[in-house]
Amino acid sequence: MQVSVEAPSKLERRITIVVPSETFERAYDKRINTLSKTVTLNGFRTGKVPLKHVKERYGDNARQEVLTEVIQSSLTAAISQEKLNPVEVPKVTPTSILPGKPLEFVATFEVMPEVEEFNFHMTSIEKQTAMIIDSDIDNVLSHLRTQNTTWHKVERAAQDKDQVILDFRGSINGNAFEGGEAHGYPIVIGSKSMIPGFEEGLVGIKAGEERIISVTFPDNYFAKDFAGKAAEFTINAITISEPIIPELNDTFVKKLGVKSGNLDDLRTEIRKNLERELERVVKSKLKKQIFDHLIENNSLDIPNSLITREAKRIHDQLHPHHAGKEHSHTEAEMSQFDEAAKRNILLGLFVAYIIKTKNITLDKARLETYITQLSSVYQNPADIAKWYRSNKQARAEVEMQVLEEQVTEKLLENIQITEKVLTYSELIKNKS
Repeated sequence: MQVSVEAPSKLERRITIVVPSETFERAYDKRINTLSKTVTLNGFRTGKVPLKHVKERYGDNARQEVLTEVIQSSLTAAISQEKLNPVEVPKVTPTSILPGKPLEFVATFEVMPEVEEFNFHMTSIEKQTAMIIDSDIDNVLSHLRTQNTTWHKVERAAQDKDQVILDFRGSINGNAFEGGEAHGYPIVIGSKSMIPGFEEGLVGIKAGEERIISVTFPDNYFAKDFAGKAAEFTINAITISEPIIPELNDTFVKKLGVKSGNLDDLRTEIRKNLERELERVVKSKLKKQIFDHLIENNSLDIPNSLITREAKRIHDQLHPHHAGKEHSHTEAEMSQFDEAAKRNILLGLFVAYIIKTKNITLDKARLETYITQLSSVYQNPADIAKWYRSNKQARAEVEMQVLEEQVTEKLLENIQITEKVLTYSELIKNKS
């Protein structure tokens, strides 16, 4: 087998492979012999059909199958021989497939970029941190009570904090638009879950009443086709309910999973959770600063196919109901994931390079601690921890998180760290 490699660009490879005709013919004869043992033809017993007849009946199909197999096996061998690392399935173009002649074909593909060096000159960094105080725990308790709100129907006009169950139909310039209609939809007035003006327009409405609400979509609305446009919503109120927020008593505490029903025990549990989250956010912010510096001070050409694949993965992660299903998006819709995709790819390459050059190995004790922490927030932590250890993909993601922490710590070794103490709410407001 003859192999030659060309590099039309930094990331493109064009590999030409010539396979001796003898190699192809041996594979073809082997396939025909295998077929002859199983085919059935009138006048002959199974396994006794002459090769001549087998070739006449099945020769063309066999030759096409062998052609595919020989191309695949020789391409795999050539890529391994030349130590190439394709990021996509190569595009194969046969250039000579004449009987009795050497088989020749060309394969083109992009290769994974390699980091040869990286610049890292950070000398100082700000570490944001905080202390957990009683008011932080009070805020969590208030949030938990709000989360467990129940609703009591009332026979009065809707007011702030009420829940309105309604049907609505939206239109722009008199034309209904996709996604602008719902039935039996619950909205809490003041929750700011709808566009500005919508919830305000529900104040004073009564069950069974119909009204029209005029609103304007924000200029920065995520759906660009609607941004800045005026719309009308025809509203039909079905029920009005007022909130019943649970009392902070032993019954409520037990409902939250604290068997003792003791409020102090619940506050202790909340403090532990906040401290875990605090530690995570502090580490995450430090890591982001380190990784931002890497991205800003290093560049690398990234194959377009790799960006597209990573952008799709990010999209499917954000929209899991689409994962594994056929769905189409415009180029503009998918382009919004390109920058995040490039960042992920670059960081993956740089982190792998640092791990290799700094001889960093996975800290297995830290991995176990990390898995224990991740699992502790679930109802059955032992089962979740077992899943993380046994699920190949989940374990790989956790291992990478731990390795990234180790890389961050390695890069922080020679950096001056100054602490800035914030309140807990300030710290997590823009958590990474």
